Amino acid sequence: MISIARPDPVPVRELAEFVNDCWRHAYAGILDADFLANLTTDSRAEIIGRKLAFGQQILVAYDHHELVAMSMYGPSHLAGWEQAGLVGMIYVQPDHIGTGLGHQLLTRSEANLDLMGYTTYVLDVFAANTHAIEFYKRHGYVRVSNKTFDASEGKIYPLDIMAKS
Repeated sequence: MISIARPDPVPVRELAEFVNDCWRHAYAGILDADFLANLTTDSRAEIIGRKLAFGQQILVAYDHHELVAMSMYGPSHLAGWEQAGLVGMIYVQPDHIGTGLGHQLLTRSEANLDLMGYTTYVLDVFAANTHAIEFYKRHGYVRVSNKTFDASEGKIYPLDIMAKS
C-alpha cells in the first residue's frame, strides 16, 4: 500500500540520499559520471534545507516503510517567475516509474500551490531529460525559456524552464 503525505518532521537526510540515488539513475548519460558519483548526502541535505527555509513544501510516498517517491513545491526562485509556484522536484524510485506516482505527486503539488494562492506553476528540467519533458508536456507544461546548471569544473548543462497556467 503506497501512502502519500507531507512528512512531519521532514526526513532531510533520507530525502537527500533518495534524491542523489534518483539523480544517479535519471541523469546517467545526461550529467558527467564523475559529478554523479561524487554527490554527497551532506551537500544534498544542505540544498533541501535551504529550499525548506525558502518556503518549499514536501510530499513523500512510502510503500510500506520504503521511500519510493517525493516532490517539492512552493515559492519560485526562478528569475522572472517569482510570482509563480515552483514544482521544485519530482523523483520516483526506478522500480516505481510508470505506476502513476509521478502524476499523483505533480497533481497534488499543483493543488497545494493553488491553496497557497498560485495560479501559474513553473519548473526547470535538464534539456536532455526528454522523458521528464514529455511527462510535463502531458500535464500541460510548455517550454517558456532556458537557463543553465553549472555542475562544477566548468561543466554547464542547459535547462528548460516550463510553465503552466
